[in-house]
Amino acid sequence: MAALRRITTALLASALLWAVAALPARAADPIPARAMAAYRAFERGETQRAESESALAVRESADSAGAWAVRGYLLSQSGDKAGAAAAYREAIRLDPRDPVTRNNLGAVLLDLGQPAEAITALEEALRLKPIYADARNNLGAAFEKAGRLPDAQRAYRTATMIDPDHAQAYNNLGAVQLKSGDVQAAAASFARAAQLDPSFGVPALNLALLASPEERDDAFFARMEAAAAKPGASKQLRARVLAMRAGREADKQEWSRARGYYMDALRLMPRDTTLLNNIAVVEDQLGMDREALLHLTEALDIQPDLMVAQNNVGIVHVHRGDMDLARGVFEDIVSRDPDFHRAHYNLGVVHASEGRVREARTSFGTAARLAPQDASARYNLAILNRRTDGDVSQELRAYREVLRLDPKLTEAHLALGMLLADPATPARLRDNVEAARHLERFLALAPGSDEEGRTQARDWLAWLRANS
Repeated sequence: MAALRRITTALLASALLWAVAALPARAADPIPARAMAAYRAFERGETQRAESESALAVRESADSAGAWAVRGYLLSQSGDKAGAAAAYREAIRLDPRDPVTRNNLGAVLLDLGQPAEAITALEEALRLKPIYADARNNLGAAFEKAGRLPDAQRAYRTATMIDPDHAQAYNNLGAVQLKSGDVQAAAASFARAAQLDPSFGVPALNLALLASPEERDDAFFARMEAAAAKPGASKQLRARVLAMRAGREADKQEWSRARGYYMDALRLMPRDTTLLNNIAVVEDQLGMDREALLHLTEALDIQPDLMVAQNNVGIVHVHRGDMDLARGVFEDIVSRDPDFHRAHYNLGVVHASEGRVREARTSFGTAARLAPQDASARYNLAILNRRTDGDVSQELRAYREVLRLDPKLTEAHLALGMLLADPATPARLRDNVEAARHLERFLALAPGSDEEGRTQARDWLAWLRANS
């Protein structure tokens, strides 16, 4: 039989961000006149006056939950999240019955990278007011940051049931559906969000991110950049467009250009963990393992429960040959989140590289069970089964199923083509025409850097021509 291809893994990139909006406070007790004047000044764009008025309001009415709630909201909007959290906590101490202030406290705790504390605050808000779409949406974001994706998806879906016009909840639902591998459902959720609120630019960008590389032509990017260049366009929107440019360059394996776009985006949003993670993905491709680890560490300092970044730390260790360190990272992830299928997959890679076939099969099997649409897990299972079972007909079925799931998985085209052409394959299973088709497809898809694979494919095609 043909030589086995190396089992590989790649860093996970993430392209989507949820957005969590803290609503203006509506306290249960009356809001003092000075606090209301501060809020109205903020609405008019008079931020300095709003700040000074709200500071006076809490000095004059220190026992007013409403004054502290408004103070918290204004501080949150100015970027002082810690100050906002303290103000909201004081408002809650004075009036524990107000669900809106608890929702707003949950939102700022989430911004502070404290998802567990945010979950507690938001669940308290929902205990006081179960039919509260904004709190349910924010609870979904807190679950998502804590790595509890099934809980996040349920929370977002419930928010859309409470408020069928909640564009943000639909966008966030789409982000979780995409992370779970359900691209079709994600696209439908993003489309619904964009339809509900055309001024909310994130769903349209997320829909665009789902477009195939072939659809992202120059005209497409010109439209996206025109939207980002409009007066009032947020830094997040401009950073997302730069990130899309980076993704386009990464699709073409123009890693240096991709890194440049990501760095430009990061200058706009220096604490964006998605950008930090994706820069590390590109740096890993460039062999910049030290820089990749620094960016992943920075992302984890901001968001300690960002499992995708921790998973990528393990993968960088794999690429450095530090298998003991990598194994420790992946084992830690699966102990904390048993449903994180890519950590199981990568643990399988480590086991396979060290010759522990039984353990590798277990890990790849768990990954395939958790994510049935993951073609790479099924491909690696087929490779391992080939080593142990030698059942060629089963191996052929496995490769064909893999390619049904992912027609562009180059490794599967090469493996299937070689197996169909190999003289050691039983005659009733060989098919030179189909073999040539898969080998040619591999050459069309494989990067030029895969010299080993391309040589194998060309050699087998030459053999087929000589023996046809």
